[in-house]
Amino acid sequence: MNVFSAAIAIVLIAIKKQTTTIVVEIGNDWLKIVEGRASTKGIIVRNSHFIKLSEIKGSVSDAVGGIFKDKQWSKDNVVVYLPRHLVTTRILELPSVDLKEIEDIVSLHIGKQTPYSREEIVYSYKIIGPGKEGYARVFLVIARRHLVDERVDIMTKASIKPRKIALSSEGVLHWFNTFYARNLLSADLQVIVLIDIDSNYSDFIVINKGILQFSKNILIGANHLIEEKDVYINKFAEEVDHSLKIFNEETNNIIPGKVFLSGAASNIEDLKELLTVRLGLPCEVINPLNDLADKDKSHITTVTARFISLSPILGILTKPKELEFDLMPRETRMEQMMEEKRKIATVTGVLFSAVILMLSILVAIHINNKNIYIAEVKNKADSMKTASDDVQRMRLVIDLVQERQNASGDVLNLLNEITKLTPKEIYLTNVDVENKGKVVLKGRANAISDVYKFVTALGSSVFLEKVRNTYATSKEENNIAYADFEIVAEYKKTNKR
Repeated sequence: MNVFSAAIAIVLIAIKKQTTTIVVEIGNDWLKIVEGRASTKGIIVRNSHFIKLSEIKGSVSDAVGGIFKDKQWSKDNVVVYLPRHLVTTRILELPSVDLKEIEDIVSLHIGKQTPYSREEIVYSYKIIGPGKEGYARVFLVIARRHLVDERVDIMTKASIKPRKIALSSEGVLHWFNTFYARNLLSADLQVIVLIDIDSNYSDFIVINKGILQFSKNILIGANHLIEEKDVYINKFAEEVDHSLKIFNEETNNIIPGKVFLSGAASNIEDLKELLTVRLGLPCEVINPLNDLADKDKSHITTVTARFISLSPILGILTKPKELEFDLMPRETRMEQMMEEKRKIATVTGVLFSAVILMLSILVAIHINNKNIYIAEVKNKADSMKTASDDVQRMRLVIDLVQERQNASGDVLNLLNEITKLTPKEIYLTNVDVENKGKVVLKGRANAISDVYKFVTALGSSVFLEKVRNTYATSKEENNIAYADFEIVAEYKKTNKR
């Protein structure tokens, strides 16, 4: 049953992996780790841990490993994402609508989109819509390889293998589409701007009909807008205005209908009013914490209430399997695919073994039932044999009594004869005179030669014939040597009394 129990445990773990995800961000100033899953009532955050990197004593990998150990988190369903300010994005129009051709074109021209060599970068892309006739619009994400390797190395040293290296912008997109996009359709707002404000950067995103159309990094975040508001708030407004103009130029003056501010925006006073005037667009502040299903958010709000954004994390928890951007290095991804196949093969093997075990148990039960029936029959036969043996023994006793009643004292004479012939060197331990004339003598002698002399003496008796020793063996007990023997003979009936 151990195999069957192991199979059930593996299935339960697999089900848990499907419903629970752990999201990790290793940024420039914060380490964010959240375990949770989506539900009909919102995002359920099971546990979380937030800490500034400056407060970590020792290596980040040790800190991550310690957190997972303390929280007793599974290391199997982990997604790491890169903050927007650590990547470069490009919107490309490629002369093809064939998926394979687009992949080849991106691979061929990726080196022209960045000053770094191909070996120094990793990239991912998704098609975001058609361009002019025969063209496709592609959203391209490029990251320095050392940034990705650094995070993979941190997780590997903590004995964790992340499933993906995602992009924070896509997490923000999924979060917004899940909780707010439906309301925009009813308000006929097809194009909107979403500005997600994190601790030391902000992500300027344009969404058109639920699709990510544009993203620009603004290196001003909640740290600047809260702690040095007078210095940075106007600069932030200028950067937002500049980003909006770049989007307009790239899309032939598509004007968004509304601006949404998320992340830490709810803690920045006067920002909504300033942007409304500066951009000439209505602005609305939305708080990601409102989308948590947990009524008690104290374990999160104490840390996140002022400076950091949870939007990317909540979006990834909402749709972890629908993340299209993956900046995991190709060779690492191949290793993970092989590892995943091995795990699937292991689970399949265990389940197959469990099925075989159950069939074996059923066969064993059937065989056991048969054995029980056979044992019952055997017991009945044994009981009958016992009765038969009792009758046989009674018959032998009767015959022996009758023989003794008709005997002329032969047995007594025989015993008397044996006693006379037994020398002092011989010690008899057993004298057995059987009904059929067989005599068995067992005992001890000082030496084997004494046994042979005793056999010769017995052979000269008128009561015995065919005297022979069955065995004579030298032994020692308490440092005293002796010979152990058995003598067999046949006795003759006589009229001598």
